[in-house]
Amino acid sequence: MEKVLEVKNLTKLYKNGRGVKDINFDVYKGDVFGFLGPNGAGKTTVMKSIVGLNMFERGEVKILGFDIKSKFEKALEKVGAIIETADAYEYMSAYNNLKIISRFYSNIKESDIDEILEMVDLKEFKNEKVSKFSLGMKQRLALASALLSNPELIILDEPTNGLDIEGTVQMRNLIIGLAREKQVTFFISSHLVHEIELMCSKVAIIHKGMLINKGEEIKNIKEKYASLEDFYMNEINKRRGESNE
Repeated sequence: MEKVLEVKNLTKLYKNGRGVKDINFDVYKGDVFGFLGPNGAGKTTVMKSIVGLNMFERGEVKILGFDIKSKFEKALEKVGAIIETADAYEYMSAYNNLKIISRFYSNIKESDIDEILEMVDLKEFKNEKVSKFSLGMKQRLALASALLSNPELIILDEPTNGLDIEGTVQMRNLIIGLAREKQVTFFISSHLVHEIELMCSKVAIIHKGMLINKGEEIKNIKEKYASLEDFYMNEINKRRGESNE
């Protein structure tokens, strides 16, 4: 299977001692890879490091075989990412937001924008101002912006955070559908165990800046545990016990 994302010994430490240390995992084509951990565990630090928003002091990140330090533009060429916030020009329409973003890429036609808006179920609202959108609609617009470059890898930081049940289900189904039908690979962070269980095919768990596992099939975990939550709590409690010894 083709490796889309390779992370080896990634280490990024801040002056206050927090950060991440020796992070290792691989993401393969078509995976919906969940990156699970509590708030403050280091998920966003890892994501920022992957896309070059953080300078990490040790380790290696490759996207589609290209090292992000030596081949930055090639590495990020086929990547869409929404990290921390899903920003948009709220006084503009959904369509015009995407039209502005499309200028950063070559060969994106107006029909492509319409197709992507339809893909995320926003086409009928294309001319409405984003200020009138619900949070779920804004999240889907953010996903649309990440899809504009026809990426092979999409990185999403807490994509269902704050959404109501309907918005959560819509986002989940979009991600699963794009992975299955378009073979888009997703790397998704969340602190919501149940959502990762429903949405993702694999999961890596991070706790206090260190990985508990490197990325296991969720179906294999559930052969040993009643749920992903049981596995998660078992591993977290094990780490807490080790640190107290």
